[in-house]
Formats: sequence, C-alpha cells, structure tokens
Amino acid sequence: MVRPNQIASELGDRVQAAMARQSIHDRFTPKSTAFLMAVVCDLMEQRFKPAGTALVGTRILRIMIEDASGVGFPKANSEAFPAHGNHHGATAGVKIDLAFDLLSQTIVSHSLEAATTQDKVIGKEVMVEVRPGDLVLRDMGYFSLDEFGEIELRGARWLTRLPLTTGVLLENGKALETRLNRRRQDVLDLEVSVGEVGKKCRLIAVRADQKVARKRRDERRKRAVQSGKKACRKGLIRDAWHLMLTNLRKEEMKVSQLVAIYRARWAVEIQFRAWKQSLNLDKALNRKSNEHHMQGLVIAGMIVHQLGMKIAGVLVGQIGRARLSYERLYDLLAIYLIKLKDFSELINFNPDPRHISRGKSSTQSPIESGILALN
Repeated sequence: MVRPNQIASELGDRVQAAMARQSIHDRFTPKSTAFLMAVVCDLMEQRFKPAGTALVGTRILRIMIEDASGVGFPKANSEAFPAHGNHHGATAGVKIDLAFDLLSQTIVSHSLEAATTQDKVIGKEVMVEVRPGDLVLRDMGYFSLDEFGEIELRGARWLTRLPLTTGVLLENGKALETRLNRRRQDVLDLEVSVGEVGKKCRLIAVRADQKVARKRRDERRKRAVQSGKKACRKGLIRDAWHLMLTNLRKEEMKVSQLVAIYRARWAVEIQFRAWKQSLNLDKALNRKSNEHHMQGLVIAGMIVHQLGMKIAGVLVGQIGRARLSYERLYDLLAIYLIKLKDFSELINFNPDPRHISRGKSSTQSPIESGILALN
C-alpha cells in the first residue's frame, strides 16, 4: 500500500508534472470512491478462461464459498467507521465480504461493508447470484433457514455447519444431544427437523479428535467461569462432534465427500490471509485520515485481491490447483504492481512456477481434497 506522498512522487516521474502530497490527499473524495468501486464491479464482470468446468458424474456446477474478513482502523477513525466496541472503548474498521466459485476461481460478489453489519444480512444480498447447479458453502455466521429454503427454490444445494443456538430434533421427537451422547460409532447420518420452523434436512455428525473435543470443552468452561455461569451441557456434548447440515441427499453425496468439500471452504481463509499479508494492510491502514482516503485504500486492496484471484484462475491450469500457494503468488504480485510504470504491463506478469508452488507436503491441501471428493 502506497502513501499519498509516494503517489505524488510516482506521478511526477510518469507525467513530468510535480504534485504536492496535499493535492493528492484532496483528491480522495466521493468521486474517487465511486471510481474505485466501479473498477471493482468491472473486474467482476470480466471473465478469464475458467480453470474448472462442470464435473463429470455430478450435478454440482459451481461451489460457491462466501466469507467476510474484518479490516481494522485506529480508533481515531471510529466516528466514520464504527466497529463493535470492546472493554477498551470505541473501535474502528470495515468488513470485506467475498463470494467466489472454488472450481473456476471466478468472483461472484465482492463488497465493502460496515464492520457492524451481520454476516447473515450481507448473505441476503448474494442470494441473487445463486443458480441451479450451485453448491453453496456457508459458515455459521451466515446461517439462515429462510435463505436455505431460497437456495432450494433456485435449484441449488447448500452445506453449512450447525450453530449451537439452533435446536435439532430427531424423527422420534427427541433432541439431537440425546443421540450424540449415546452414540458409539464415529459417524451419524440422519434426517432431522431443524429450528422452530422444523425444517427437514440431513444432518452429518463426525466425531472430533479427542484433543479437539477437549480443547473446545476447556474453552467453553473457561468462558462460562468468566461470565459467572455454568457451561452449557448441550454445548459440551456437541463439542465432541463436527456437525453439518445439508439438503444433499444420501444418494447424491457420501459423508466422506461432504466432509472433504467443506474443508475446501478454508480456501477463502487462505486467500484473505495472503491478501492482507502481501499488502501489509495493518501497516497501511494504521492512520487517522478522512473517510474517502481510508475507503480508497481498502477498495484499492480489493482490486488487488481480484487481480490476484483472476491470475490464480489462469495459473492453476498451468501448475495444478493443489500446488498453487496463494501466499507466494500474492507476495510476488504486490511487488510487481509497485514496480509497474504502465498498468497494461500487468499482462506480462508470469511468475516462475517454482516460486508460487506450495512446499513439499505429504498431505493434500483442503482445496485439493474438496475437488477430488466431487470426482
């Protein structure tokens, strides 16, 4: 991320006309924000050659993953960019929401939101993008039974983790926890009723590793002690399991496939982490500035993110989806963009495959295992 004085210096070298730092700063206005958002929207409309196609033997045409990542600002910016406060007082920041197709690396939606906007509210805006043949992967922050019903009406499938606050009843009317507490096997695959509306769907329960279960329970008990309460028994039982809900029928997809596919959701976490680290976002945004300057910096970062994903969509066809390292790709792209004299030169960005490949590992990446599960 470059500062206004760096922009002024660069412009002086390129257009042979000096420009003061303050002059650059004054140009961050509603018009500059609108222009940058227009670039983001234009990039979403552009279609690079897809890296993946419809998979043989499955009805799944796209795997749509949606997640959000918070970007923090110094609390001096809290008036323009309020975030959820903490025990130290006011905080500031924004939220970046991203929805994309795992198979083709095509961005479906990319938006800048207020830090206080709930994920499930943002998720409603992305519903218009759902098409027949989609498999929508959602984390618990986006959990909404109404929207799952909407996804079904659009001829699509959905897969989500189960929030603790959502009740589940078995076909005999008993609570899910009763069955989990008595289950001796490691996998449970049932038709259940979920929530107050009693939505019918499929529940997958896979027993967690003992270390994972112990850690979850220790953390739950610690939080309960801190709030002066007793740990929730229902939560303690569920902590021993990985719980998922879906409208995919048993004959459509096996438990092992569903587990592998949901692991692929970590692709968006990897991308967000690589994006933030490569642009040094924390350092770039660690300032008090006017609203449009801060928005401009974040949206410029979103543009780089989209460029990175589009380039990744091309490169996976060359080196393979499993080998591509987003962290290394984004680092090289950030360096390349800083050195550019003409944006058209971006077409010449062609990193050495050895420099953007994952290190040697005996385990599959979450993305690789998710894709293979569909074949």
